[in-house]
Amino acid sequence: MEILLAGLISVLAILFLLLKIDIRKVLAFDIWVDIGVTALLVTLFAGTFSGMFAACVSGAVFSIILYVLKQTIGYKRLTFHGWETVTPKWQDNLRL
Repeated sequence: MEILLAGLISVLAILFLLLKIDIRKVLAFDIWVDIGVTALLVTLFAGTFSGMFAACVSGAVFSIILYVLKQTIGYKRLTFHGWETVTPKWQDNLRL
């Protein structure tokens, strides 16, 4: 149980840091952010089996949260003209 708690606390700490930045800009690069955060957590928790399990759980939870956020609030895509807001598909279906 402590392993899951350590994983969840570390994911929440990273999410709070990303929320200080514009989260929609971070969601434009969600795959790279996910890979980087998971690699960072594996490096931080390396050394024991329970540490690696906490890192894997943290990486999975972080990946799920990023996916849900991108599907619900959308993201901002970087173009040559600046940041362009991309709305999620479910919001496009609501407009008639």
